[in-house]
Amino acid sequence: MIDYTKINSETWDSWAEDGCEWSLPISHEEYEKTTADNFGIYLTPCITVPHEWFGELKGKKVLGLASGGDQQMPVLSKLGAECTVFDYSDRQLEAERMVSEREGYDIRIIKGDMSKILPFKDESFDLIFHPVSNNYVEDVYHVWNECYRVLKKGGRLLAGLDNGIDYLF
Repeated sequence: MIDYTKINSETWDSWAEDGCEWSLPISHEEYEKTTADNFGIYLTPCITVPHEWFGELKGKKVLGLASGGDQQMPVLSKLGAECTVFDYSDRQLEAERMVSEREGYDIRIIKGDMSKILPFKDESFDLIFHPVSNNYVEDVYHVWNECYRVLKKGGRLLAGLDNGIDYLF
């Protein structure tokens, strides 16, 4: 049986190496400009997430699920969140490490496969930020069940979805 998640990981490593737009880390200038009133984070390619969807971020525990690449977690960290990024791509996670060291903030960086049981206790996070990535797993119900398990009651799940039309071409 082909390990499709390993292929996905290697593909993302390759795309990151080639400079894919979803693998370009936030610049120092963008990081410095980030304030509660001035930030933009994407769940999907074209529209930034409305600020009010995040709620208060100071002191909140945030999981960036399949969210490596260093575009969201630096912003959420700068806004006061305690961030954990969970991704299966070494290159995407290396970008997270590089920017956190450059900007001097703490982040938990965990390599893992979201198609497996997540390595977190029940109700660990106030917010899960999950950009378009469910199209890389066979069993999306497992991902949603794990999100439900690790999200605190009353927490927020922000997920980007793909309608699959781009796969027609």
